[in-house]
Amino acid sequence: MEKRLGYLIEQFHAAAQDFETSLEIDKEGLDPVVIDAVKNGQAQKFEFTIELFWKTVRAFLLDLHGFDFASPKSVVKKYFELGYCSYEDCEKLLRAFDIRNSLTHVYKKEAFETLHREIISYQAFFGAVSEGMGRESS
Repeated sequence: MEKRLGYLIEQFHAAAQDFETSLEIDKEGLDPVVIDAVKNGQAQKFEFTIELFWKTVRAFLLDLHGFDFASPKSVVKKYFELGYCSYEDCEKLLRAFDIRNSLTHVYKKEAFETLHREIISYQAFFGAVSEGMGRESS
């Protein structure tokens, strides 16, 4: 099982790096259609990253602590309870799942723009919040 955890951690870190790199794209001067495509790509990378995060943490908690949870928010709460992230980081992670869920049901451009502004605040967040997991599993 440790091999699977190592693989998940690698995949998660790659996804987090891809997400962060996508946020570095300078949209200044781009055609509005291209800007829209870039923002949609960033949102998709965000969704993929948060999905991989919770599945990786789930495997981590199972392998190292014997806890198995079915829901992302339960996984994040246990991750916090065990001291792997701060209360503020836990709240931000829980909000990330709300954002992910909202993105699935966004039908208005204004709502998407609001969510996109929040997504940008997650740059460099996922790598930092997962540091404890990397130390414990090695």
